[in-house]
Amino acid sequence: MMDNADYNQLFASKTKQLAISIINELSNLPYQEAFAIIRKQIYRSSTSMAANYRAMCRAKIKRRKIFQNINCDRGNR
Repeated sequence: MMDNADYNQLFASKTKQLAISIINELSNLPYQEAFAIIRKQIYRSSTSMAANYRAMCRAKIKRRKIFQNINCDRGNR
């Protein structure tokens, strides 16, 4: 069974791969003025999904370190 760290690493990798594959697929399509705005929005949403997940993982790690330091400080009193 997978622990949280392995799952987070796997999911972050998968979201990044998905964003890259979406960009590659949309880049293969011929340029059309009507589709350009939609293409840009799809680029933004796919890359932001991957970036937001990685940012959330970094925030969890920072929070965990802060609370460990607080708990250590309380134990020394």
